[in-house]
Amino acid sequence: MKNVKKETIKVKSEAIKKAKYHYRKKILSVKFHNGDIYYYPEIEPFIFEGLKASDSVGKFLNKYIIHAKN
Repeated sequence: MKNVKKETIKVKSEAIKKAKYHYRKKILSVKFHNGDIYYYPEIEPFIFEGLKASDSVGKFLNKYIIHAKN
């Protein structure tokens, strides 16, 4: 893995504005267009890589992060 501590990506989504991942702490934060920010702890790096590569960040977030935690 690169020596990257944090990575932020802008997202093409109707609801999501950007996502930030903290590699050392394994925390994903997602900022929505309405200004809300949600934090998801204990997210493995491969999940963030999948989110970046997905065709729909919203669907990926719902399926592999939100519903996987419940």
